[in-house]
Amino acid sequence: MRVLAYYGINDIRDEEWPRQKKLPLGYVRAEVRAVTLGERDRFSYLKGEWKAPYVVGAAASGLVVESTDESLKAGQPVVAWLPSGSEQGLAAENVLVPIECVCKVEKAVSYADLSIAPHIAALLAALPKTEGVRCAVIGESPQAEMLKQILPLKGYSLTKEGEASEVTFCANADASLLDSAIEVTNKRGTIQVLSIGDDSPWGKWPLAQNRGLCFNFDATFSGAEVEEAVRLLTGGSLSFAAGRRIFVWDGVEKAFEALGEGSMVTLTQESFPEPYFP
Repeated sequence: MRVLAYYGINDIRDEEWPRQKKLPLGYVRAEVRAVTLGERDRFSYLKGEWKAPYVVGAAASGLVVESTDESLKAGQPVVAWLPSGSEQGLAAENVLVPIECVCKVEKAVSYADLSIAPHIAALLAALPKTEGVRCAVIGESPQAEMLKQILPLKGYSLTKEGEASEVTFCANADASLLDSAIEVTNKRGTIQVLSIGDDSPWGKWPLAQNRGLCFNFDATFSGAEVEEAVRLLTGGSLSFAAGRRIFVWDGVEKAFEALGEGSMVTLTQESFPEPYFP
């Protein structure tokens, strides 16, 4: 089967790997139509976190081929994701995914957009648990732009520049950005780090502690957040015009150039009819 495998920076290969024949109990076999790479993938790629050869991508969309769960029939459109620490990713023609990491999709939306759902789910999991909280988003990234759309939809108040916040989300956080976050966040508030920039922010930790601030990092999402992300997508509530680029697999080198420059990248195997529901 065709895969996109990481061997190093500027070395992503379009290869043929053997397809696993047996479907283990508790798994779904899916035909992948699109994979989206975001900030976590960008960090892992640039920092060499992946152990080569590594099939890239932990967020995908496609169709069920076979399943050990009778509720997931062949041809069912799904969103699929992988927990952190998985041995291989999802940028392959044919993948095995744990049933608990698959979400059925019943309403038409493009596979390219569906593959963003796990990234949205991570943002939903990072939202404050108390409704109506005043939130600030500082720093630039596609995820930050999505978050600015999500916060009002979920009932949070989005502050204007310079206004005090109870929770501040930082994209591409570096020392300078965390200075700004500490300044605008109320005492005993929270700074939620969405992604880390090139300049290490850890030297700002004592200053944050002195203000009684809480630092949070990657939020762990569940199937419930993915289902909510799919509802937002199929309801037309979100737009991805800013910061997301789409490539076919044959353009994988250009795709990783764009990822390294900070874009969110969606890879599709070819121009499939979008979407297809049997």
